[in-house]
Amino acid sequence: MSAPTFADISAKFNEATLDEIIQNAGGTKHTSYKFGAGGKKGDSYLSRVFRLCVYGVKEPEGEQLEVNVVVKGMPDNMHRRRLFRSTDFFRNEIHFYTKIIPAVEAFQASRQPKPKKPFVEYPKCYASLCDGANDFIALEDVGFRGYRSPDRQSYIALEDALLTMRTLGRFHGVALAFKALDADNFEKAASALEETYYGEHTREWYTGFLQVAENVALDAVTKTLPNTKYETLATNFLQPQLFDDMINLVSTRSKLSVFGHGDCWTPNFLTRYGQDGAPQEIIIIDFQLARCASLALDISFFIYSCTSQQLREEHYDDLLRAYLESAQALITDLGGDAEAVISWESLQEELKQFGRFGVGMGIESLPMSLIEDDEVADLEGIIENAVLTDVWNIKPFEQPAKRQRIAEIFKHAVDQGYIK
Repeated sequence: MSAPTFADISAKFNEATLDEIIQNAGGTKHTSYKFGAGGKKGDSYLSRVFRLCVYGVKEPEGEQLEVNVVVKGMPDNMHRRRLFRSTDFFRNEIHFYTKIIPAVEAFQASRQPKPKKPFVEYPKCYASLCDGANDFIALEDVGFRGYRSPDRQSYIALEDALLTMRTLGRFHGVALAFKALDADNFEKAASALEETYYGEHTREWYTGFLQVAENVALDAVTKTLPNTKYETLATNFLQPQLFDDMINLVSTRSKLSVFGHGDCWTPNFLTRYGQDGAPQEIIIIDFQLARCASLALDISFFIYSCTSQQLREEHYDDLLRAYLESAQALITDLGGDAEAVISWESLQEELKQFGRFGVGMGIESLPMSLIEDDEVADLEGIIENAVLTDVWNIKPFEQPAKRQRIAEIFKHAVDQGYIK
């Protein structure tokens, strides 16, 4: 395979972009660059991913800089670009990095006294372009700081789950503090985000696939939990009106609405581990589905897409308390009244109202994470007029363990009173 070129990224990615990257890293201009290895099939439906090392200099000192970036560009197959609505997702993620993050940074910087531990668990954005045709975004490659993605199929361990929930608590906590202490600027920033997944504008795009996902889930529940209340309630949930329910869940604002991530599965929480193998810190990536909505959407997505039933049964409250304590600590650090902003009771209420969202997303994300690497569609082979089900062509699982994993999210959600 030949080495990538700037044109592979975007017609508008050029030497001036490299200067911009170096300047945003504190330098003056770039001196050279080299491409690194890209990602694996199935790790990015919406974009093509490139790794780039940019060398530069800071004048007049003559100090040398080396900046490692991950650059996301639009798929060059126009049918793939259309099918996965790359333009919408790129625009939303670029707005997250260029409008939401600067607003959050300005809010945190404005606080007196300064927060001891501000929220910084995201990659730095060094350059971006958004014109609907040549979009790209160049982000810090946090792999060079020791952060890596966990395996796509395996269950998350308790320590990783606790750290993820603490990090999610901080991500949501900064938004809750922002909203409580500077509501006008919070709302101004929030208006930069758009709903990319569940809306009237996506009905035709998504509902065919949702029907397929509902069939896979129903097969899993009826074979794993036959003749139970779980089967009855899952059958009621897995109906055509589910799409309207999901629209309602993402569009209803609440006291606990935040800048949400929208795609809270394990690969988007890059983790740095200590020498003893214990998880230490997380950087959150991939904000294409970011939205301003209830914090329960992200929590329930993560819980149902990434944890095992055993972990949920033994440690669900521990995970929620880790989240709450982390959110409250940051709210306090930023000068807010943490208990008034979010309490154990208000968190539980929010999950009762919005927690079923994670099941609605889980019937998509779980099957997608359970398919084997050789079952992932060839994205470059997408043809004109292709629909989602041509690529996301999931079928009921033969393996009882995979069916069980899907069925158990319904069991937990019913037991918690999220689906009734």
